[in-house]
Amino acid sequence: MKTCSGQENAFGGQRPTRRMERTVARYRSEAGLSGPNGSHTRSLEFWRCEIEELQKTVNEMEAQLRHCIGEDIEMLGMKELKQLERQLKTGVERVRAKKLRIAAEHVNWLKGKQRSIQEENARLKKRLHELHDGNISSRIWEPNARKAIQLRTIDDGSHH
Repeated sequence: MKTCSGQENAFGGQRPTRRMERTVARYRSEAGLSGPNGSHTRSLEFWRCEIEELQKTVNEMEAQLRHCIGEDIEMLGMKELKQLERQLKTGVERVRAKKLRIAAEHVNWLKGKQRSIQEENARLKKRLHELHDGNISSRIWEPNARKAIQLRTIDDGSHH
């Protein structure tokens, strides 16, 4: 069998002996597996290649991530370093723009909340004045209100 890169890989990278081939053939027949050219083997080879490619991609992405955080950059040349710097600069600009957008949205929300609180405060002050004015006028119209006012005036005068 060959790997995705075309290298011999069966039996540890060495050419199998006749005895090894017979053992593998006997195992496959006992296990009900098709021969080396069967669809099962091709399916396994496909997944083996897929795994190799995915592993290669993962390794490359991990290396890029390490470079982005300033690790393992000793081996990079001037061209790669300039490209990395451009990528980082673009990333920082995007992060700052997003941060400013969020801050502006928050400020607008706070301004709206402030307006709402000020309106509520004005409404409550008006209601308080109405209640206060209503209490004074209701006391004046009470039948005994004049006596109460006179008694208060006398009490206030006697204490001074």
